[in-house]
Amino acid sequence: MVYAVVTGGGTSGHVIPAMAICELLVEAGHSASDIRYVGSRRGVEQELMKSSQISAEYLPISGLQRSWNLQGMARNALLPVRLLRSRILARGLIKMWRPSVVISVGGYASEPMSRAALTAHVPLVCVSYDRIPGLATRRQAKQASISAVAFEGSSLPRSVLTGAPVRKQLRALNVASSRASARSELGISPDARMVVVMGGSLGSGVLNSMVTDLLRELAGTQSVVYHICGERFVRDPMPHVPAGVQYMRVGYEDRMATVYSALDVLVSRAGASSVAEIATVGVAAVLIPWPDAADGHQELNARWLTDGGAGILMDDVACADGRTAAEVAKLLADGGRVKAMAHTAYQLGTLHRSSALIDAIEGAAHATVARGTMDD
Repeated sequence: MVYAVVTGGGTSGHVIPAMAICELLVEAGHSASDIRYVGSRRGVEQELMKSSQISAEYLPISGLQRSWNLQGMARNALLPVRLLRSRILARGLIKMWRPSVVISVGGYASEPMSRAALTAHVPLVCVSYDRIPGLATRRQAKQASISAVAFEGSSLPRSVLTGAPVRKQLRALNVASSRASARSELGISPDARMVVVMGGSLGSGVLNSMVTDLLRELAGTQSVVYHICGERFVRDPMPHVPAGVQYMRVGYEDRMATVYSALDVLVSRAGASSVAEIATVGVAAVLIPWPDAADGHQELNARWLTDGGAGILMDDVACADGRTAAEVAKLLADGGRVKAMAHTAYQLGTLHRSSALIDAIEGAAHATVARGTMDD
């Protein structure tokens, strides 16, 4: 018997919150051996979970392919078979583990275990960290014990405001005290102004193209552009780097606590995990929501920060015509504004740094155990 199963995946936007929940459970006193993670064989989770102490299982389920090429259509044709097989395997895992609670972070990979939990009358906790919940979360929440949400005013049933799941190294991070050592680790001058540009786990062609304009805007200044471009873009031609500017490019960065501590300004897409991390650690950000995100949820995520003065909202058009680069350079030169935005962001992240999420999860598990005892 295990205490908790955390399920969901496919993208790092689901896997990283799942890993954060596993860490919260361990911090609350549950043994790592009493926690399981279940994701998909076809997502990024097998790579990301390599460093975790949590045992993991991977189901054959895959997401719907939106491409109309032969490979995409072939994978879609196999979806019903993979879904059925995943559901059968999930029911077997529930029977074997007999968990006290199943926690879903959403995404297509969460469906089999969530359904199996509901069928076996195991309490299900849906964790929603987007301002607009995804389709899988909306479906599961109808029968879940509770919906743990990151934003007020959620439409999900039985919602409890808990903040978003954020990794321990970021919840405990003090960017001010870590700044000097972080810059030393990254090879960046203590006196330089540093901007980080990142476009999510896959990278963003739009943000990457904007970097050329940004470098031009920063010419002649003592500045650093740290560019997390995405693995698929890492071999693209290098931009022209003007005098006085240091340019560093990596495909992927797993030392985000170090990066957050070292930077002055972050330029980023507005995925739920990124927005939660910005508030948790307290940094100034320029956010460019991905315009094709379902229901425009990235813009809503961004506005949670920008409407309160903790960030600046731009768009893809502004990236293309040079306005975003000019705005970033202007902000980078205004140390007082950067500091004020970072402080406001940190205040917004108070709930993310609290124990509210783990309290809600343990409450759902305890309520079911208590009810079972009364029924006996």
